[in-house]
Amino acid sequence: MPKIRSKLPRESWHSRLAWFLAFSLMLVLGAQTVSVHLFPDERIKRQSQRQYWAQIPISTSRGDIRDRNNVPLAISVPSVSFFVDPMYWSPTSADALEPFFGKGISEKFSKNLSGRFHWVVRKVPMETATQVMDMKIPGLFTIRESHRMYPHSELASHVIGFCDIDDYGLSGVEMQWNKVLFSPPQNRLFVRDAKGNLLDLIGSNAGTLQTGGGAIKLTIDSKIQQIVEWKLREGAESSNSKWGAGICVNPRTGEVLAMASYPWVDLNDRSSFGNNEILRNNVTSRVYEPGSTFKPIMLGIAKEMGLVSNGDHFYCNGKVAVADGVIRDVSAHGDLTLEGLLIKSCNTGMATIGNKMNVHKTSGMLRQFGFGVKSDVEIAGEEDGLMRAPEEWLGMTKANVAMGQGLAVTPLQLAMGISAIANGGNLLKPYIIAEVKNASGEIIHQGMKRVRRTVLSEQTSSWIREALYKTVETGTGKGARVKDIALAGKTGTAQLATQGIYVKGQYASSFVGFWPYNKPDYLLLIVLGEPKGNKYYGGEIAAPVFKAVVEDMAQLALLAKESGGGALKN
Repeated sequence: MPKIRSKLPRESWHSRLAWFLAFSLMLVLGAQTVSVHLFPDERIKRQSQRQYWAQIPISTSRGDIRDRNNVPLAISVPSVSFFVDPMYWSPTSADALEPFFGKGISEKFSKNLSGRFHWVVRKVPMETATQVMDMKIPGLFTIRESHRMYPHSELASHVIGFCDIDDYGLSGVEMQWNKVLFSPPQNRLFVRDAKGNLLDLIGSNAGTLQTGGGAIKLTIDSKIQQIVEWKLREGAESSNSKWGAGICVNPRTGEVLAMASYPWVDLNDRSSFGNNEILRNNVTSRVYEPGSTFKPIMLGIAKEMGLVSNGDHFYCNGKVAVADGVIRDVSAHGDLTLEGLLIKSCNTGMATIGNKMNVHKTSGMLRQFGFGVKSDVEIAGEEDGLMRAPEEWLGMTKANVAMGQGLAVTPLQLAMGISAIANGGNLLKPYIIAEVKNASGEIIHQGMKRVRRTVLSEQTSSWIREALYKTVETGTGKGARVKDIALAGKTGTAQLATQGIYVKGQYASSFVGFWPYNKPDYLLLIVLGEPKGNKYYGGEIAAPVFKAVVEDMAQLALLAKESGGGALKN
């Protein structure tokens, strides 16, 4: 049979041809796409380089810190940060920035820069930023951020503390409560189009950054704080003291009403932050030998131990031999009663009592009073103080400790120890935080009175209060006496040691007191460190500062009573 040859329909050939042409076209387009991406035209390369995107973390609003009366002490305010894009920036424009940002900025940006993003300066106040933005300098761009601002500059600076450029707390309350106050940065996505316009794809470039932080209310009263700072500065400058400390507390609750450290720092001026001595909070981080302000505590311990009684008498001829040394007084006091040891601030009498003390019991009771351990006040940087182990109380140590030498305390520890005498015998935990709220406005912490332990009987503390009242009325504390206010208090002048050796001419001069003495509302401690000049006794330079503070606080209370409120101008 003959073979039959099959033929494809004409439509099948047309279909194959169409698919072949489509595949060829796709192959050509693909090859062209690869060519354009891998080997772009120089004009396209130049155009694409004018477009870019950048993700930048921007600081947001940190939580507020306020005083007990809601006076703002630390807040976050809008600010402007500047950066340059070298693609649009001309080095000749750098000189225009110098009047606003300093010579260093001008030098840095007057040369060619690599990359596409360079910070010029962060967080410029709106007033200055507006002046710079009005110049419309090509290549200089802005980002809105939040800036930490302290409305009263130096007020309570060591209590509040400060933050780094990204608003992360570095000291004081800002550091201790950073987890509550800190609001994590928001990542902002910026895109530059071919015309050089900056587009903020996440968030508004001109908008207000939302806060994620909580808020802190302090127990500090800014009016009392201002008075203590003013008078402490006057006293330190007039006595040419190297440093100073002042703390005012409510001895019945443990609330800190004022905490001042001299010299202080302007929290809005970061140029001074490199000086560690200025940044030190002398109330919580300075340890010093308290001298005679410590005698009321030691006399209270001796009474609780049963080593002395109210009817005891002592004879002071101006000096007494102790171990391998001699304890001296400024003058011979003659015959003294037990309370006379405080009124006249007699060293020899206290040394005699100190020699009778059991070192282990005394050391234990001093720790019960809070010495040698942190008080756990709610700010960063508190020191323990220095107190030898009982085994190291050799030679004159017992006598020296009885006079307030041979151990070191912080002003806060001493203030709380004397507060135990003022309030009837209870050592309280000091607190400086009245209230803490989280970002949702919920209260997550409230400060309150906390009794750490009872360290004196009511009978002993009452006896000491009376003795300290007489010290102000007729004894070494007369320089602190204020008309119509029943004060109790004690002077102190302690020689300071360097590397374990007492240095002639270096003293810490102090005065501590409380009022009204029979039921105190306030306790105030003033310490002036390393005064230079002829006057260095606590009764000469610290007591007048104490008196000036009490007088101003009394006047403030009177004005508030008459007007029904009011505030000091800061």
